[in-house]
Amino acid sequence: MIQHLLHACYYNVEQAKKTIDSLYTFKNTMPEFFQRWDVNGEEIQEIVRNVVMMAPLPKIDPDGNKIMVCKLSDSDPKKFNYPLCVRWLFMSCYNALWSTGIHKGYVLIYDASGFSMSHLLRCQLNHVRNYISFGEKAAPMRVLKVVIINTSPVVKKLMGLVRPFLNKELLNLISFHTTPDSYFKDLPTECIPEDYGGAAPSLSFLHDEYLKEMTSSREWFLEEEKIRSDENKRASKSKGSSSSKSESFSSLEID
Repeated sequence: MIQHLLHACYYNVEQAKKTIDSLYTFKNTMPEFFQRWDVNGEEIQEIVRNVVMMAPLPKIDPDGNKIMVCKLSDSDPKKFNYPLCVRWLFMSCYNALWSTGIHKGYVLIYDASGFSMSHLLRCQLNHVRNYISFGEKAAPMRVLKVVIINTSPVVKKLMGLVRPFLNKELLNLISFHTTPDSYFKDLPTECIPEDYGGAAPSLSFLHDEYLKEMTSSREWFLEEEKIRSDENKRASKSKGSSSSKSESFSSLEID
């Protein structure tokens, strides 16, 4: 993990130290994301079998970046659980770090098809803030692009709500595409899943194969879950504490 964190921080040792501190502190203060990392657990199985698909693509892009794609497999908002989806995202990224080694960087693609206002209203604002805070302060991977495809007015509304919480550096990583083609057109076909017009296996197939790989690493995930900071030994309160106020987007005024 030290090597990945150093790489994520462009080998700036002092920045890596701060990132390590934030990472293992957030594992205490964000239990919704970092507890119950059992791949075979009932709640995880419900999410990965029926709600969300996520997998790294088999080929790196021409710049040497590893691409990971995330998409709802069922658009029923009643099945959507934002913290669980983020938990699976983190577990998937951790597994990619360990199983594929260090890459130049990572490209995270979110396919927003099926994401509706009903999904947005089921999200708690503090969970979204925590996810953003983790990405800004504690991500153990070098994320170079965050690509949102199949965007809709709902996605743009969500971005308008969370924009005040995003720093300039993170904002500059994000791009929006109304169709997949406007992003994938610049990639070789072997990098693109067949359901997006490429020659790689479908995202559904890649997701199922990646789930098998992660299931084989179940014991590693259970051990990784236990590694966190001992806050009793901290001289002063960490600045990395998470937002604990529970507020959903339904309580906000949305035009």
